[in-house]
Amino acid sequence: MVTKLYSVYRAELLNYCCLMCGNMEEAEDLLQETFVKALSNLDVLEDLEEKQQKAWLYKVARNLFYDACRRKAVERKHSEELEEETDGGFSEAETAMILAALPPDLSQIFIKRYFGGYNSRELAEEYGLSPSGIRAILSRARKILKEKLKDKEEEYKSEK
Repeated sequence: MVTKLYSVYRAELLNYCCLMCGNMEEAEDLLQETFVKALSNLDVLEDLEEKQQKAWLYKVARNLFYDACRRKAVERKHSEELEEETDGGFSEAETAMILAALPPDLSQIFIKRYFGGYNSRELAEEYGLSPSGIRAILSRARKILKEKLKDKEEEYKSEK
């Protein structure tokens, strides 16, 4: 069913996404996310008529675009806050070095959760895990970061 929808609506939906996003790369990502959402909602789509299926795809694409815009706004806000952070906090470069201590898979989830504004449920959907699995990963990442920060603090104290 999704294959049929993809073959019928791909081109016009891609144009719609391109108009919203302003560039082809983001439009293709948005189109892909839309059809991934369609795959996970087959039961809903099967109950709809053809016109309703088309409308559903357009609405999902629009909502995903809005979600991406919100996430970007949150990322910009967090980025600005990081840049402004000086007294007792970490600069953007220091934060990047600290996060580099995490394995890439943990780092990616940690950044999306704490800097990208994602919640555990959204991350669980994205990574195909349960929300409790995401929370366990985040707990492990925090533990690693605490240990690294503790080591750096001891190293700093021993230099004085």
